[in-house]
Amino acid sequence: MGVRMKVLPGLAPQEYGDPDSWLVVLRQFGVAAAPAWTSSQVLHQLLAEHRRVFLPADKSAAPPSDSRAVSEVAYRPGIASRAVRLTTATAHALPRTRAFLQDAVLAAVAAAYLGADASINQFAYLTLDVPHATPVTALHYDRKHALKAYLCLTPADEGWGAPAFVPGTHHHSRSVRQAHLAAGVPEELLPITQGHQDYTTIGLQGPPGTLVLFDTDCLHQGGAVAAGHTRRVLRGHSHPGPRAGSGTATAS
Repeated sequence: MGVRMKVLPGLAPQEYGDPDSWLVVLRQFGVAAAPAWTSSQVLHQLLAEHRRVFLPADKSAAPPSDSRAVSEVAYRPGIASRAVRLTTATAHALPRTRAFLQDAVLAAVAAAYLGADASINQFAYLTLDVPHATPVTALHYDRKHALKAYLCLTPADEGWGAPAFVPGTHHHSRSVRQAHLAAGVPEELLPITQGHQDYTTIGLQGPPGTLVLFDTDCLHQGGAVAAGHTRRVLRGHSHPGPRAGSGTATAS
């Protein structure tokens, strides 16, 4: 069940480069936050690449030279938010984004948490969320188990649609998901948003460049983007065992 606390469990800046520090928090709570994980220079470069991907919505820069690097995916039907899927094999047009996906510390954490044969950030999603009255996603666990590296390129704040979590729910949600699958419920029909009404979430807080790693069995949801704001996110997905083929965007 969830662990009651006022802020998300996280790391001190001196621990950001230590995979063991990440693992201790992740294994206990299913989520670990690192405010201001990126430097201002790296954040500037990531934002520039993010804006390029979302042209013509952003008209301030040239699009990626290799259009194979990104592909639009179905995301929030009826809302002007957009998402693209990016794979590490085709990310050459976005070198700073690729460097994030190949970060040695994040790779070490994912391999230790998911197993040595895990696919490390094989898929990534860049999302651009616009103001809307409803949250980006309802409280849920994911249909496919993964470890997500979620980097806020805009402020990690409630008004900017920052995600929220219920620390400590990863073991319970995993058992629920596995029980449904064992009972013959197809993966695409798992009731991932049901039965969570009694939980209290804790929102991610931090400046632009804040990172959160989380087990997707830990209950989580995307926030509502307030008027005058835009939410920009870079998210990498690592899965247990080799995972080939294309995925479906599930944004949080």
